[in-house]
Amino acid sequence: MTTFEDISDRFKACLTAGPASEEMISAAQSQLGVRFPPSYRRFLETYGAALCPDIEIAGLFTVRDENEPPLWSDVVTSNLQMHRAARLLSSGLVAISGDGGDYTYCLDTTSSQLGEECPVVALGPGVDCVLIGENFPDFVVRSFEGRVNF
Repeated sequence: MTTFEDISDRFKACLTAGPASEEMISAAQSQLGVRFPPSYRRFLETYGAALCPDIEIAGLFTVRDENEPPLWSDVVTSNLQMHRAARLLSSGLVAISGDGGDYTYCLDTTSSQLGEECPVVALGPGVDCVLIGENFPDFVVRSFEGRVNF
């Protein structure tokens, strides 16, 4: 199984937001009604959010200038917007990325026990919760290597 240690070097080529605090992470989980898997929590604690050459990973960050749009996607804001628009069919799905078009990549927090890793699934036209990563680190590796297939 791919672990967080397997992916940390990959973020050196990315623009990251900086670490999210435990308070930010707890508040996000509360607002979304989920528990993030350990590897995504560690990503938030270490990087906050990431904008990479081939992938953006939504996360948590402090807005430095209210007059400038953020460089990263906020996982809470984007998920609440999707839930209002009824794009996410099930609670427990947390959108963390996408293909820049019709497909959204989500942590499926309904498929794991508290404190365990969960799979990453794709949603979009003709695709309903298709597995694209065994866990968050596996999804990151597949994304960096251009191997997100469904």
